[in-house]
Amino acid sequence: MSWVITYAKNSKNFEIMSFLKYGLIFLFFVFLNSCNGERTKDRMYIPIKATTPCFRRLNATHQTGCSSVRGGSKGVVHYCTKEEDLQFILKNGTAGPYVPVIPVGLLTKKLVTVLEESTKISGLVLYLNNDTLNSFTHDLQCPNENFGVPNTCTKEENGGMWNQFGTGLLFEDITFPIFYMDDFNELHAVKECFEKFNNFSYETQRDRSLCSVQMNSFMYGAKNTPTCIRRSNIATNLNPMRVCDPLGDKNIWATLFPIAKYNNTTGEVKPILGQKYIIIAARSDTASMFDRTSGAESPITGFVTLLTTSKILKNMLPKNDGDYNTNILFVIFDGETFDYIGSQRMLYDMERGNFPVETENGTSTFLPVIRANDILLFLEFSQLSRTNEIVFAHRYKVDEMNDNFTRLLISNSPISITVEPSDGTLPPSSAQTFLREYSNISTIILANHQKQYSNKFYNSIFDNSSNINYKYNNKSSVLPSDSIQKHLYSLAYTVSKSVYQLITNKTWSDDDNAEAEYVDLVDELLHCYLEDQNCKIHQAVGKQPQKFHDNHTMSLYVGIDGSPSDATTLIGFILGWFTGDIVGESTQNCTNLSKNYAFRFYNMSVSTDKLNTTKCFSMVMNFTEAVSPAFIIEDYDWSSNKYSSWTESTWGEISMRLFLKPSAAQESMTMAIGCIAMIFSFFLVYLIKSRSHVLFTPEHVEPIPVDC
Repeated sequence: MSWVITYAKNSKNFEIMSFLKYGLIFLFFVFLNSCNGERTKDRMYIPIKATTPCFRRLNATHQTGCSSVRGGSKGVVHYCTKEEDLQFILKNGTAGPYVPVIPVGLLTKKLVTVLEESTKISGLVLYLNNDTLNSFTHDLQCPNENFGVPNTCTKEENGGMWNQFGTGLLFEDITFPIFYMDDFNELHAVKECFEKFNNFSYETQRDRSLCSVQMNSFMYGAKNTPTCIRRSNIATNLNPMRVCDPLGDKNIWATLFPIAKYNNTTGEVKPILGQKYIIIAARSDTASMFDRTSGAESPITGFVTLLTTSKILKNMLPKNDGDYNTNILFVIFDGETFDYIGSQRMLYDMERGNFPVETENGTSTFLPVIRANDILLFLEFSQLSRTNEIVFAHRYKVDEMNDNFTRLLISNSPISITVEPSDGTLPPSSAQTFLREYSNISTIILANHQKQYSNKFYNSIFDNSSNINYKYNNKSSVLPSDSIQKHLYSLAYTVSKSVYQLITNKTWSDDDNAEAEYVDLVDELLHCYLEDQNCKIHQAVGKQPQKFHDNHTMSLYVGIDGSPSDATTLIGFILGWFTGDIVGESTQNCTNLSKNYAFRFYNMSVSTDKLNTTKCFSMVMNFTEAVSPAFIIEDYDWSSNKYSSWTESTWGEISMRLFLKPSAAQESMTMAIGCIAMIFSFFLVYLIKSRSHVLFTPEHVEPIPVDC
């Protein structure tokens, strides 16, 4: 029995030792968690969050924009306040590659070329300083010139370019990443790091630790659209991954009068045939070099004027009392910055009998099919800030219709606005898409410029409220006559009176009491898209796609197909709200009424002053695709240059962070110590393993008996 007692004692000792061991391990991890220790990598890097990157887009032949190397581009920070600081590091820098941090005003095409040719630059960071910017537009001098009417823009020294200050950098392939930083506190941290570690003894920089930055914005798309579409094609790729997506969103359309008859009893819908249409158009998109937009003058002044015009015309012509054969078709195109994506798609659908709804054989049982030949007049609102009292009516070809309408505009314009014809000129506009295929369409483009853009910040982040001298009034006082709010209202009212006269052959009697209401409406619309997306009008339509937790402005970039933007959705419902009719009380059944493309029913506020008082609205408003036909045509010839071919590259993490780069000597020493430690560890492991029978005495365990 002695061996039984011995075995029992050994087992009990083993259990006690196991308990103590696991208990100590548990206490060790509890201690670690209570310390809240910071990871080493988190102590090495300082993240810079308030940045927006330049990213890559592609068309049928080229790639444009920026990309970092895979894993992020790294470089030594060099803070510059003037161009001489940058030139100094290009000539005297000894510890490259560098990432210059420069004022945004220094960004020019010439500078980018110099930096690309230098082997000392791995990236670029821009910041806004107190210097006054005279211009900042990196679109082309002739925007969309290859997809419009030929010879409407000339690159001549006599000033034939519309966007005379354009550098074209938006459409250049830049070989290093560019980030824009707009947070003063984070900029101060970068500057402080530079001053402490970098800004002295440049000839000995390689001998000490330096403040550096890592910029991560690697783009997966490369070369051109046909290549990246092929790489994304699941049928030809065993390990598919989307490397680019077509640019696109939704076009918005609405009619002043119904285009179908609705039977409230049976729910039957029949199309109203034989109507002609006056198109009143604008665009809703803008762009910039960075993942951020503003778009005050272009496109906001244009579509705000359109929305105001729709509201005024709805009050002038609440219904088709005179059985008028002419209807108003309001259209807001998206994607026009990138070779007229939205207008190209709408014309493509019209030519195939698929507008306003897709059909099988060009006919519809509940909506009329609208074609290009049904357009009486194409009136477009372009850039309309108040640079002077003149609004130019551009008429590429003068015909009876646009000449008569121009005369109406001149006769109905108030003292504050002078409408002046500009014959033979056609600025970049959605109308160019239609005129390219149907030159007989009567067209007028209303703009604040005749030969060249007055907007020196076209398609850039600085086309903001300051650029159009806008300040939110919020009904606090009577606005001066030269305010942007009164200017846009006056133009909208002039157009509305002229359209009313064209349709009814009657003259509208002025209603002076309505002016203040419409001016406040323009003020609130500008506030929505320039300052606060949680504005009262967005609350009134009640269709916010998501809860806005801050007052940041919405992006007006076209985005990618399949991801409709908040701005497009809200603009569409505002247009529907302005042109819709109240059909009953606000109930849950309102949205359950007629489920078809001809009529839509929504609960909305009766006004911005009565947000809690809602009614059921019926509207003739809807969305159509704003994706280039190139992406839906089977075996499309990418070399034909017929349709827009723009795509956007996909990317992973976008980040920027500061860190302290060790000196070359320290890096070499660290490498040497690491190699020595590795070799020593190999020797130590071999030594221990070879002497394990001496160093570790095996525990003797009594065998378990098999017979008592």
